[in-house]
Formats: sequence, structure tokens, C-alpha cells
Amino acid sequence: MRAYIEENLIVIRKYLKKRKKFTSKANNESIMEEFKEWSKDPLPKTESIWTLPDLTRNERLKNFCRSIKKEIR
Repeated sequence: MRAYIEENLIVIRKYLKKRKKFTSKANNESIMEEFKEWSKDPLPKTESIWTLPDLTRNERLKNFCRSIKKEIR
């Protein structure tokens, strides 16, 4: 999972670098503020990585709730 996330971060960082060239200074600051948590720093090697599943489909939501044994109404 860590390698998958690292690869995605590389793609996102490249996109941000290109995007910054075509946006205003105020927009650049907003974008970098939004992504400051991970835009420059690598993922810590000692911490666990938590990801959330895609719950946009109702059956996935039900399955997820079943797996954590909680009902959402």
C-alpha cells in the first residue's frame, strides 16, 4: 500500500508543479495550502497509513458498515 501511495503522490506533485506555472499567485498559495501536509514531505516510515474505501456506491457502504459492525441510517 505504501508504494502505491508514494507513486500517486509523485504523480500529484508533478501535476501541481505544472499547474503552478499557469495560475495566479493567490491561487498557487491556496493550492499549496490545501496540499501542504504531503506536498513536500515524504511519508513517515514508522507510521501506519490509513485509507478510506470508496463508499459512493450503496452496496460498498453497506459492506463497509458490515465489516466494522456498525449501521448507518
